[in-house]
Amino acid sequence: MKLSTKLLAGLFVLTIAALLSANLSIKTNYDNTDKDDRYWGYGKILEQPFKHIKIEGGNITQMTFEQSERPSVRVLKQWPGYESRAVKAFVKADTLFIRFPRENSADNAKVKDWIKHTTLVRIFAPELVSIEGIDTDVDLLKMHQKSISIELSGNSEMEVESELSQMDSLIVIANGSSDLNFEMSPGAGANKLIRVRSADIHLNGTAKLDLGPVQIDSYKLNMADSALIRLSGFSVNKMTR
Repeated sequence: MKLSTKLLAGLFVLTIAALLSANLSIKTNYDNTDKDDRYWGYGKILEQPFKHIKIEGGNITQMTFEQSERPSVRVLKQWPGYESRAVKAFVKADTLFIRFPRENSADNAKVKDWIKHTTLVRIFAPELVSIEGIDTDVDLLKMHQKSISIELSGNSEMEVESELSQMDSLIVIANGSSDLNFEMSPGAGANKLIRVRSADIHLNGTAKLDLGPVQIDSYKLNMADSALIRLSGFSVNKMTR
């Protein structure tokens, strides 16, 4: 057998061995995955308890928070940033701090678009008392929190989906060009209104706040001239009485 033939045969064997090894590794990882976990495609980078969140950056993509029995921060394994530990997370004094890259380092336009429209980070905790975001894009899903404080600044976006039709108190502080929207969760039933006993709202800069489905019994409202707010007729009537 010629030397070149032997070399080709050897390369072929090595290629087949590498493919078999890769397939075995993928199968092992899949077999070890909890199939009951709907977010098994996300790797956990933190599992400590917390009640408050402070996020810096992240408006280059999407993030979500969901109330759950077990606290955790998860990053999409498919994203290279998971392996490079691009997302920093730590807990201090009951507060979860998350720092996310503020620049999209992807050099491909399609990859940048994929990152922008994909949820790369998911956060879970039994309770959320307050959340503060700077230049971030995060949605609060399946919320059954009766009282919450929200503060946004910079170029931030947030959507709050409540599973409760009644809340005790709401604090909103929105600065810069922040955009905040409230609505009922899709699976919350026929009632699409949220009744809030008291609210304290401060809107600065060109911040926008949509409280269309929210009915507020008593509230304080402080707004800059360039800020925008959408209120239900119920809330407006409470203000004018």
